[in-house]
Amino acid sequence: MLDNRGPQLQAVLIFLLILCVTTVGLRCYTMKFIVKRFEVEDWLAVVTLVLYMVFTAFALTAVHYGLGHHLVDVPPENRSVAFMWRHISTWLYILISTLTKFVVGLFLLRICSHIRWMKITIRTMLVAVGLFNIFYFILAILSAQPVDYYWLRYAPNPPATGHINDAGWATYPTFIASLMTVIVDWTLAILPMILLWNARLDRRTKASVCCVLAMGSIASVATIVRLPYAAGLLENPDYLYNFTDLAIWSTSEIGLALSASSLGALRPLLRKLKLLSDSTDGQVPSSYVAAGSNNPYGRSQQGRDVDYGAPSGQGTKTDPHDGFGGSYGSGAAARRLSGEHKVGGAIEWFDMERGRSESAIDLVDLGAAQGRDAQLRR
Repeated sequence: MLDNRGPQLQAVLIFLLILCVTTVGLRCYTMKFIVKRFEVEDWLAVVTLVLYMVFTAFALTAVHYGLGHHLVDVPPENRSVAFMWRHISTWLYILISTLTKFVVGLFLLRICSHIRWMKITIRTMLVAVGLFNIFYFILAILSAQPVDYYWLRYAPNPPATGHINDAGWATYPTFIASLMTVIVDWTLAILPMILLWNARLDRRTKASVCCVLAMGSIASVATIVRLPYAAGLLENPDYLYNFTDLAIWSTSEIGLALSASSLGALRPLLRKLKLLSDSTDGQVPSSYVAAGSNNPYGRSQQGRDVDYGAPSGQGTKTDPHDGFGGSYGSGAAARRLSGEHKVGGAIEWFDMERGRSESAIDLVDLGAAQGRDAQLRR
């Protein structure tokens, strides 16, 4: 019965490892050398990548010792070793799945920093996912008593005593975790689209940004597909062979999730390479350009102490909600200028702390600018 599905799993593991290393590497390059800052979620993406490398190494080791083979084709001395590495890989799968949600969630919290209901939604989901997956992780480790009985029962000389938890303790939490993954993935994909809906960007720019961010929901497709393979799997005596489908889709789920979690941070790089649109549909009227200024937002080269040219006969006033330190003319025209300036500043990625203008879009500053604009309108 020489039907070996190990090479299929090996191919998926290696391909997704290359994909993850590439996307996270590009994320690090973008944040370090283009955006010139490295946030908590970027470090978390690096940590998650390291764990994914370890996961891949353990899974490949399990394949080497018989995962993907029919049990009768695996030498008795290798069976327990294959089960051990596969079981430890499951622990890492839970950790990686959890961390990818936090990578995306922390990134979006920066974008939605001025929108209260979005912040509450994201934080609630992250807390729920974190707490449940802590329980899920502990349950996976304690699936047998003692822990090593899970794989030693397949050794040539198995332990005389040991206990395996009822199958329901493995399948039901798996279904709950999968359901939470689908809900969280799609929610985290939809929230930035809502944020961008009223942004002063042209349709092409909105579409390009939304497509990049929506790719985070791709992993949930693998989550849905893997569910049927989890049902009744533990009762199957040919476990090493029949586990292959679940292993492939589980690997695809976390591999795609890790890769997709970095795509939202790659927009400055894609824009620099002219692969995405970056134009706005609304430009500041020329009558509001500050005297002597060469840019449409009336911003000084240092990015501070800006005097926005108000129409004649109107005074100027400082916007108390504006972190840019500029002054606007009074009335509706000034409010319009304020909003257009802030959106334009977000599109050009204006870093106030460093006092310089970058040419890359930073969605974080876009969210902050929209929040300040909403406060100004109120």
